Amino acid sequence: MANPQPDFAVAAQAAHQLGDQLALMGNTAVGGLAAILQEIQRMNQRFEQRFDRFELSLKAERVNNISRLQNSSVTRPNQHLAVLHSYADNTPLPNFPDTPAAISGLSNANLGVLLRQLELSVAGDRLEKEGRLRVAIGLLEERV
Repeated sequence: MANPQPDFAVAAQAAHQLGDQLALMGNTAVGGLAAILQEIQRMNQRFEQRFDRFELSLKAERVNNISRLQNSSVTRPNQHLAVLHSYADNTPLPNFPDTPAAISGLSNANLGVLLRQLELSVAGDRLEKEGRLRVAIGLLEERV
């Protein structure tokens, strides 16, 4: 019995049909691929934005740790404080008290803003909020 032989005419026709169908895939796949590519680019932008915010937050944490270390040596109410930075943009906190004595002079609104910018709770009475800020600043001496 003879081995089956290929039919080149059928193979050529099948190859031609395959080529035609592959050419038509561009009509739908390109649009689909373009949409996928756009979504990947949007995801990449969101990732980069989150990473940038995370990086700023880390830089602010580093600055704040150094400031807290410096502030931990403050022993007098009128001694200068090292300013803490915002985690959102790593800029010095506005209306930051210059001295430990200035903490009690902060308005309730400014005290709340400082606590929120340091991502701390604003719950409690005035003394609790001031105490929370003093700890966040790095003050060790309760008398300052």
